[in-house]
Amino acid sequence: MKISKYLSKDMILIGIKTENKSSLCKLIVDHLISKKIIAEERRKILIDKIMERESMSSTGIGGGVAIPHASGEDIDDIIIVVAQIPDGVDFDAIDDKPVDLVFMIIGSERVPRIHLQLLATIVRVCKNVKMVKALRKAAAADEMYELIAGFDRE
Repeated sequence: MKISKYLSKDMILIGIKTENKSSLCKLIVDHLISKKIIAEERRKILIDKIMERESMSSTGIGGGVAIPHASGEDIDDIIIVVAQIPDGVDFDAIDDKPVDLVFMIIGSERVPRIHLQLLATIVRVCKNVKMVKALRKAAAADEMYELIAGFDRE
């Protein structure tokens, strides 16, 4: 499963500053709206779905990484947004440490199996310490995209 198939350079947010998990999720959804990927009237529904999933258990998997995810019935294909948060944000992660790298998956209810496969692939990426370190240091969306695309080719 290739992450880069569902990720575009304009879905990579570098140097994000945010107060908390909720504001980060809203910021990402607003970015999707600004790019005309999500309709404005779907904003609250999608944010509620993401936060509902977070209320079940945090998607902060430890090591400074979180993988929030939700499905939207109005989405044709899966969307991945990557956010780099240099100062970190409290995400109620399993290790109680701030999160500075987020891979958000907005899945399509039309293809639920792919959503799970992508989740597993992203977890594999995040277990690669060298890769995560490089993603944290990336200074531009192009650089981060090339790192992820390179991982896909391995």
